[in-house]
Amino acid sequence: MEDPMISNCTPHSIPLTIFATLTMAGLLGIVGCSKDPAPSTPSGDHPGQSQFETTGEEFLVNALEEIESIAGFIQNIGNPVLPSKSNKMMISSASADSSYVYGEITPDGYGAVVTERHTYPKGLLLITVRKSYGKPLGKIVSVVKRFASIQDFMADSSQQSTVTELYGLSSDTLVTYVNRNGLVQSYTFRLPVVTRVTNPVDGSVRVTSRFGFAGSVRSEIRDGGGRLIQTRDTFGDSTGALATYTQFADSSWRKVRTLGLSDGSVHHEITSGP
Repeated sequence: MEDPMISNCTPHSIPLTIFATLTMAGLLGIVGCSKDPAPSTPSGDHPGQSQFETTGEEFLVNALEEIESIAGFIQNIGNPVLPSKSNKMMISSASADSSYVYGEITPDGYGAVVTERHTYPKGLLLITVRKSYGKPLGKIVSVVKRFASIQDFMADSSQQSTVTELYGLSSDTLVTYVNRNGLVQSYTFRLPVVTRVTNPVDGSVRVTSRFGFAGSVRSEIRDGGGRLIQTRDTFGDSTGALATYTQFADSSWRKVRTLGLSDGSVHHEITSGP
């Protein structure tokens, strides 16, 4: 379990102004932090996969981990275009749980990647759909709907809907806006948002610090002894595309860019260097 540790965060509420109709999206599992290819199935349960977010830190971390999970899955796919929504690809299946991915164009014209996850926390069905896309100036948007039944899912009648928009500033500051059930809250993180994960199998520790860096969101990942494993810069662009640039401890790097298309497919590009 990954527990966000609160940094210097200043939340406040502002009046609601929703500019677009919420659409479907979902949640992938979390990828590992090693240089080896990321697994194509979730590697563990994390906050937000089977429970609703309650803090600004959780909204921020879950939105970023979703994008990093997409990048981790994409890098193992040979075809540069994933199947369309009508033939949506299953990306993982464990017991009764399953996850899918496809593309979509938002009402305001951005290409989004949608993930759809069917889980059974406490034996009850929960369908989580998450739409992730970029906006100008490096902004990242995550739109989430959660449904308690197939009937609600088909009728697009969600139990909870949220919109999270986040971006990094050059001064190390992260800004996050969350629209939750008719209320918009803003969170300003002036210190890194830190999470710590212990592997239950071997006891190894991963510590991730997230902060603003040159207009993107930087995730700095270290082991339990403080040794740097990798850094990830995540940012969006004006087409809706999302990019994750990863630099490893040996100075090699990899960039994964994803973009949802109007036919429901997902285009992706991978570049890397020594």
